[in-house]
Amino acid sequence: MVAGKVRMAMGLQKSPTSSKRETPLKPPSLSPNPSPTNKAPPKAVFSRSFGVYFPHSSAQVQPRPPDVAELLRVVEDLRERESLLKTELLGHKLLKESVAIVPVLESKISSKNAEIDRASKRVDALEIENQKLRMELEELRTKIEYKREEIEKKLKAMEAEISELKKTASDRSSSSILIESEELSSSQRFQGLMEVTVKSNLIKYLKKLHVLCSYRSS
Repeated sequence: MVAGKVRMAMGLQKSPTSSKRETPLKPPSLSPNPSPTNKAPPKAVFSRSFGVYFPHSSAQVQPRPPDVAELLRVVEDLRERESLLKTELLGHKLLKESVAIVPVLESKISSKNAEIDRASKRVDALEIENQKLRMELEELRTKIEYKREEIEKKLKAMEAEISELKKTASDRSSSSILIESEELSSSQRFQGLMEVTVKSNLIKYLKKLHVLCSYRSS
């Protein structure tokens, strides 16, 4: 490609010279009846015709050397175009690869969307179940609170009943103790009286016996 551009540039620079070389030259016309005045020496005619076909200047025959700056400019332009073409080719390759990857990515996206839908449904189900568990827990708390209040009431009633029973038992115990003490004191008094009576009777009997013995001895 670069060589073609260089040749093109060289061809454009050669065009003026080649056009001069390619223009046909007409031979000198010879009149049928030449007059003696128009006759020229043969040597002069030969030199004139040779000068027409072969120019005296050798620079007009040889092509002009190409301009170095122009060639460098053409080469730089071609390099830029080559770089652009490489960039475009790389872009086309990337685009082709991207187009080939698109179905795979779409399949993965579809699979991920299905997983997300399943996870979303599962989250919804768990949320509903969690709500049910919250309601059951609230009901259980209410029942436990009600049972606790009932137990506290029963405990208070039992404590009051026990206190009343304790008071009644204490009263009964006090009265029984008093009765027992009264019974004990009366029995003790009776026993004392019996002892006193026995002693008095014994004394009386001993006295009588003493009197009787003294009487018999006299």
